[in-house]
Amino acid sequence: MIASLVATLDKDIADLSEIVSRISCIPGVELSDAKAVTHRFPVMIDSPDPDSLEEITRRLQQIPGVAFVDVVFVHFEDESDSVPVTPSGKPTCL
Repeated sequence: MIASLVATLDKDIADLSEIVSRISCIPGVELSDAKAVTHRFPVMIDSPDPDSLEEITRRLQQIPGVAFVDVVFVHFEDESDSVPVTPSGKPTCL
């Protein structure tokens, strides 16, 4: 599963570098190269399953200085339930 999030940091925090460092240390989390000019940071999570995604999101929310975590997009493929397709890529009737 891959998810795109936006972490909004507390505007009263003067030094955002420690918060950004804590976010970037979470396994499976990748921050964009955005500088600490804004209090909103795009975040990408690569997790093996929905439970891990939720756990990482909650972990982000619990970091002191993080005001909000908004989930923008979630992509997952469940290959166990894949539908057979024709050579043109269209699903076949089951």
